[in-house]
Amino acid sequence: MAEAELQDAAAWYDERTPGLGLRFVLTVRRKLDEVLESPQRWPLADGSRRVLMGRFPYALVYREISDEEIEIVAVAHLKRRTGYWTGR
Repeated sequence: MAEAELQDAAAWYDERTPGLGLRFVLTVRRKLDEVLESPQRWPLADGSRRVLMGRFPYALVYREISDEEIEIVAVAHLKRRTGYWTGR
């Protein structure tokens, strides 16, 4: 699901401004790298954590499965259906 959300958002940005979708994907990947380096850096709320995407109104929502594994729950738009991923 999160992968589809990422692809949909990137496509939407590219439709508006060519190349902006790639910038969005690169931003998400940079944040993912930060999460992998230090997964407990962001606050825990309702069993998951979220990292904001800076200039994009999105958050990367993830859960820690173990000390060595995380699960990406959502690439969530911050102004749509707040908390829709909680059932995942």
